[in-house]
Formats: sequence, C-alpha cells, structure tokens
Amino acid sequence: MTLGDWMLTLLLTYIPVVNLIMLIIWSVDEKTNVNKKHFAWASLIFMGIGVVLSIIFSSIVVAILASAMHSMRYY
Repeated sequence: MTLGDWMLTLLLTYIPVVNLIMLIIWSVDEKTNVNKKHFAWASLIFMGIGVVLSIIFSSIVVAILASAMHSMRYY
C-alpha cells in the first residue's frame, strides 16, 4: 500500500459510523491487502475492548452514584 492509500484508510476511520462499516468490510473482504485486513481486525478488537471497558466503568459510576443518593435520604 502506498502512503496515499494509508492516508485514505486513516481518513475513513476518523469518520464515525463509516469507520465501523469500513473496518468490517476490510476485515472480511478477501481482496483487501493483508496489512489493511490486519489493521482492520486490530482496530475492531480495540473498539470492542473500549466498549466493554466503557460499560464496566459506567456501571461502576452508576452504582457509586446510586449508593450515594440512597444515603442522602431525609426523614
């Protein structure tokens, strides 16, 4: 792949929703350059890890806030 190909690849991965679609296409297409295919797989794996960590972190924050709100009751 040339420098221009990589610049276009990175540009497409910066656009929300388009990046997910293009990464999925690149990772399953047999005609895609092997380097781009591995880049797409790695990006999708990191996205998945990010989603899982975000869900875990959000759940912890919600649990802490719910606990704090529960202890603030007035009688």
